Amino acid sequence: MLNRKKVYRFSDEIMAGDTIISFIFGIPSLLCILFSVIYSIVLKGKAADFIGYLLLAAFIMAVTAFIFGLLSYKSQDGGVLTKRTSMIISLIDIAAIVVLYIF
Repeated sequence: MLNRKKVYRFSDEIMAGDTIISFIFGIPSLLCILFSVIYSIVLKGKAADFIGYLLLAAFIMAVTAFIFGLLSYKSQDGGVLTKRTSMIISLIDIAAIVVLYIF
């Protein structure tokens, strides 16, 4: 039986740079989606054309957040929890836009 020692690694960085960029794109994308849905409900489905453009921008931001979230796993800096959280936010964004597109 091999005797493996646990290796602990300490980092001065709280989050990886790619994770921060993923949050910067993911959270505003989620806010744009929520704003679009609430605005459409208030206007009873007669929302202006800019809502479509806003959702398109939110989709582009969500895909960008997803890509940077994937890239953040290659970095040794930061914790895994923030990387997972940024990925979950971007996946929620993409799923919400797909659901809105279907309905």
